[in-house]
Amino acid sequence: MLRTYGHSIRVIRTDQGESIPDNLDDIDAIISCGGPQSVLDSDEKMEQEYAFLRAAHESQIPILGLCLGAQMLAHALGGSVDKVDDGAEVGFHEVALTPAGREDPLFKGIPWWTRQFQWHEDQVATPPPDARILASSKRCKVQVFAVGTSSYGVQYHPEYTRQLVVDHWERPDPLTETGGGVQELARQTDEYYEEFERHGLRFFESVALFLMPLDRISAGIPRDIEH
Repeated sequence: MLRTYGHSIRVIRTDQGESIPDNLDDIDAIISCGGPQSVLDSDEKMEQEYAFLRAAHESQIPILGLCLGAQMLAHALGGSVDKVDDGAEVGFHEVALTPAGREDPLFKGIPWWTRQFQWHEDQVATPPPDARILASSKRCKVQVFAVGTSSYGVQYHPEYTRQLVVDHWERPDPLTETGGGVQELARQTDEYYEEFERHGLRFFESVALFLMPLDRISAGIPRDIEH
């Protein structure tokens, strides 16, 4: 969807030894993705990403954190992360937009209640100062948060293709049983994926139009960060 709206995307695989950029030159927006790491077990690479996200936020460079990326963004901006109460949140769970979320441009055209794919043991326990909580679920109060107008964290996985969903519950993983086992997760995928995908495409269309629009990038973003 982002490429459809004219973006070029550079993928940095820190899990494969690639390095976080040491400055913000030529960086117009950031998407921090998910992964098996935990903010509760921070390491040197994660510390580098915290500093990177913090500097980008201070420069008003648009940021979208997804799952682990949302937790890292929250931590970087002064929030806290903890374990999900009563275990993990796994599978397709109902997520409700808050009054603030219903008015946010990233959720234009998305219903107030949707089924979103979850696969996480950690959660944002305390959002950053001045954050707005935009969506919640029964097990996870902070499903979506925003700080200012350019930094968003999303706990669920709006970016997942059907194959990525299937890959999670087909591989050996103790979280599969937390979600009810392979048969239950397969049933949920058959029942909910089509609608979930439609909402995800609409969400990323709004990301491209409102959070990371090309006209904003063309206008230039102040670069006053020194390292």
